[in-house]
Amino acid sequence: MDETTLRTLLDGALAGEPPIGPVADNALRAGIRLRRRRVLSAAAGMAVAAAIAIVLPVVTGPLGAPPATRQHPPSVIGLAGPPSITGQTGLLTVPPPDPAVVKAAGVARARPSVVKIVGTAPSCSRTLEGSGFVFAPQHVLTNAHVVAGVRGAVTVTGRRHTFRGTVVLYDPERDVAVLYVPGLRAGPLHFASPPPNRADSAIVAGYPLNERFTAVPARIGGEQSANIPDIYQARTVTRDIYAIRAVVRPGNSGGPLLAPSGAVDGMVFAAATGVGPPLPRSSATPPTSSVSDTAYVLTAGEVASDVSAGRTATALVSTQGCD
Repeated sequence: MDETTLRTLLDGALAGEPPIGPVADNALRAGIRLRRRRVLSAAAGMAVAAAIAIVLPVVTGPLGAPPATRQHPPSVIGLAGPPSITGQTGLLTVPPPDPAVVKAAGVARARPSVVKIVGTAPSCSRTLEGSGFVFAPQHVLTNAHVVAGVRGAVTVTGRRHTFRGTVVLYDPERDVAVLYVPGLRAGPLHFASPPPNRADSAIVAGYPLNERFTAVPARIGGEQSANIPDIYQARTVTRDIYAIRAVVRPGNSGGPLLAPSGAVDGMVFAAATGVGPPLPRSSATPPTSSVSDTAYVLTAGEVASDVSAGRTATALVSTQGCD
């Protein structure tokens, strides 16, 4: 991370303004201001959200891409590896997730429609891996930062088969992309109606760390409007997001946040890291989440326009450059 970015982050922290925002590779995105929408606990200190697509360096020549054991997840402030936690900020005051929620029947029903996505971005010599889910016949929703700079087809792997997909919608402001995947027969998942409430149980589903399908328990902490840079830090945009309690890792980007019924509450796009003191609380207050189990999800309303525009699209579009 360059000196200017670090200075911006430190200045914000000293001013008592907790920034959150995606991190991809060594680029730190800071400077998000949150406005109270439903329930949002004020937090002292610093919170930094990290984009959670896996970044793999590309090896040119006959060897091709490296094996999964050589993957390089995003870093925070230049530190290699998944986001590290060095304190609490008191961002969420909801109970911990219920581990039993991952056994809900809806998770098993949704499982075939959650996919792994791998693409190569030659302009920055890296391969990106993330998650996604089927939202319309032969169409997959994921994050824009999962396919940023990717050229040509991407690999989409479901429960039993692998397909080639193309990016047919690319929205770096919302961090949304749509893939057209001919031959993919997994059934579409549907967005939850009505939307979830604070403290509802949920499940983060995806392929973290380039591994097999994983379901992680989550609890929704509140809905927020976030003023956040787009994935290229070119301009500030406003996104409607949920803050959740869940352990989210590199590779979960673009995966669904599922309700126990199997409906989609939203799409995962970031995890959090930071330092700062916990909020004071009485013995009657639910435990405050540490930043290590805080993540961020685009709401169904936030992605709705892209879902509508991309559900029948088939023409390849540009994914611009690496984020």
